Amino acid sequence: MNENTKVKNFYTLMCLAGLLIILLPVGIANVVFGYILGDSPCTLCWGQREAMIFIGVMALFIVRYGFKGKYVAAILVMAAFGLYQSFAQYGMHAMRDLDQGFGLAVFGLHTYFWAEIVFWAVVLLLGVIFAFAPKFSEFEVEMAGKKVREWTKLSFASVVVVTLIIASNVFQAFVSTGVPPYAGQGDPVRFSLNPKYIIWSTDYWKGKFNGFSFLGPRDVKAPDYAFAPASPKLGVTFDNDSTNAPLNVDETLEIVNEQKIDFPLPINTLSYIRGEYLASSKHDVAVMDDNFQVKSSFKLDPYFSATIDPIIGIIPYMEDKYLLMGSNKSFLRFKQNPNADDAKQYADFIEGADKFEGQGEGLGRGRLVSVRSKFYHVASMATDGKYFYLATTPNNKRAETLIISKFLLSDRKLSGEFIPSANLKEGKTLGDLYITSMVYYNGELYALSKNHNVIVVIDPKAEQVTKTIAYPETIKNARSLLINEKGDIRIQSYQDGSNILYTLQ
Repeated sequence: MNENTKVKNFYTLMCLAGLLIILLPVGIANVVFGYILGDSPCTLCWGQREAMIFIGVMALFIVRYGFKGKYVAAILVMAAFGLYQSFAQYGMHAMRDLDQGFGLAVFGLHTYFWAEIVFWAVVLLLGVIFAFAPKFSEFEVEMAGKKVREWTKLSFASVVVVTLIIASNVFQAFVSTGVPPYAGQGDPVRFSLNPKYIIWSTDYWKGKFNGFSFLGPRDVKAPDYAFAPASPKLGVTFDNDSTNAPLNVDETLEIVNEQKIDFPLPINTLSYIRGEYLASSKHDVAVMDDNFQVKSSFKLDPYFSATIDPIIGIIPYMEDKYLLMGSNKSFLRFKQNPNADDAKQYADFIEGADKFEGQGEGLGRGRLVSVRSKFYHVASMATDGKYFYLATTPNNKRAETLIISKFLLSDRKLSGEFIPSANLKEGKTLGDLYITSMVYYNGELYALSKNHNVIVVIDPKAEQVTKTIAYPETIKNARSLLINEKGDIRIQSYQDGSNILYTLQ
C-alpha cells in the first residue's frame, strides 16, 4: 500500500470515527432516549454529551482541514474531561445495591458507565489509527498547499448528519434546561414539550462559590488526635466546661487520684484487655503491665493492603486476638506471638513482626462499610462481645450529629446505625460532643467527650441517651475511658506534654 492510499484511509477512518461517536451515543441518547423514552440528561450527563460532540467535531475538523496537532490535542483534552465527568458520576452510584442507579440502563449498564466506555474507546481508537498512520510528511504532500481538503461523499454526509444531531441536542437542551442563568438539574424530570412540565431552574448555582474541592463531600479533614491537634481545620472549638454541653448534667465525678504514665509518645488510645494495657499513638502500639512498663510493642505498616489511618481503638477479638481500628474504619485483626515468623508478618508491621501476627487464620485486614456514617471519621470503639460499636466525630463538612454504628464482631458487617435520641438543650445538637473513647458497661455505652468534659451514657437497644456525667475541667484533653468490673472510672488525658491517668468517683 502506497503512502497516498494510507493517507486517504486515515482520513476515512477519522471521518467514520467522528460520525459514529456523534451518531451512536449522542444521537441515540438524544432521539431514542430523549424524544421517545423521555430521558432528560442531568448536569453531568450534558457535560459528557457535550464532550462527545466536541470530540466528533474535532475529528471532522481533521478530515476537512488536515492533520494538525492542535486538533488531536483538543480530542485528547476533551476525552480526559469526559472521563473525569463520567467517572465522577459513576463514583456517586458505584456502591449502590443491585440494579440501583441513575437514569436509563442499556444491557444492565447505566448511561454514565457507557460514557466511560465511549471515552476510553476514543483514546484506544485514536491510538490504533495512529499506529497505522502514514508518515507525517505525507499529510503535507496530500494537502498540496491547500487550506482545506476536498469534500467526499462520506465527509459531506457526515457533516450534514452531525449538524442535524447537534441542532437537535441544542433544541433539547433549550427545552429542558433553558438559557443562562438557568442551568442543568441534578435530578431532571422526564423530557416533555409540554410547557406545563418543563422546569427551568437556577438551583445548580447554589453553593457553587462557597469553595471548590475535587474531593467533593469527601474533603473531610483528619480528626483531632493526641499526637496531632486539629481544632482549627475542623472548625471545632474545644472547651472543658460541662455547663456548655448540649445535655443537662445528671452526675458529676471528682478526681481521687492521678498517675503519670511514663510513655515517650502521646497516647491516643488506652485499653485494658486480659490483664494488660494496650496503648497506641498514631501507628505505634505497646503492650504494658499493670505498672505501665512496656512488655512488647509494634509499629504498624499503615499502607499495606487496606490503608489504616491513625489507630483509634483496640478491643478483644475471639479468645486470644485483638481488633485494631483506624479512624477511616479500616481494621487489623492481630495477636501476640513471641515466636512469630517475622518474614510472614513483615507485611503488617514495620517493627515487631517477630512478636505479633497479622497474617494467619482469623487474622488480617479489612474495611468496614457504613451508610449514615460513610462521610465521617470515628475516634472510638467499644464491644459487648458480640457486636462492636463506633461513634462518629464532627468534621469541617458535617458537625450537627452523632452517629453510632453497630457491627457484628464475627463477620465485621454492619448491623445497624442510629442517631441517639436525647433531651437536648435549645439550639444544641449531639454534634457539639467530640467522642474520643467508648466503653460498653452494664448493657450501655459510656461515650467520653473531649469537648465539654462529659460522659454520655447511651442505651444501644433503646437508641437513646440515658444519662450525662460531668468530669472536672482539670482534664484538658481526654483521650481514653476505662471502666473496670466494679464500675471504677478512669480517664487518660494527654496534656502539658504528659500522659496522665485520672481515677474518678
